[in-house]
Amino acid sequence: MADLSTQRSCGIAQRVATAMLRAAGGATACLRMPPLSGDSSDQGQLGLDAPGFLSLPLAPAVLRGGPRRSPRAGVPPPYELLVAAEAVSAQVSELKLSSAEALFAQANGVVVGGKLFLIESVSTAQSQGTPYVYRLLLRESAQGS
Repeated sequence: MADLSTQRSCGIAQRVATAMLRAAGGATACLRMPPLSGDSSDQGQLGLDAPGFLSLPLAPAVLRGGPRRSPRAGVPPPYELLVAAEAVSAQVSELKLSSAEALFAQANGVVVGGKLFLIESVSTAQSQGTPYVYRLLLRESAQGS
């Protein structure tokens, strides 16, 4: 068996994941982020101006799950969003954040197909210590988009 501890990641897993998500009908999910700068006007300081949200596109992404199964009565079933790690790392570097976890921790939700979802948890699939796909468990928001 080969010693994999000395091998460097060449990015093949990331490229394959991106291609597979695109082939599976890859959509664009938009992270809803709070505005980077606060409103310095008098109305903004008093909270009279509703702050806008930034929409950060993540593509390709595939939304799975939903209405077909319900784990508990009265609780809406979870959705699963698979996002290519290349898209996430592009947004992390553009915003100059320390990690993808910091990106998802700042997000107020995810909009997919015009519906707003809340992020319950984030996990990754990795190859040689490098993420190639992010898996977000989502719940549909009561307020819509």
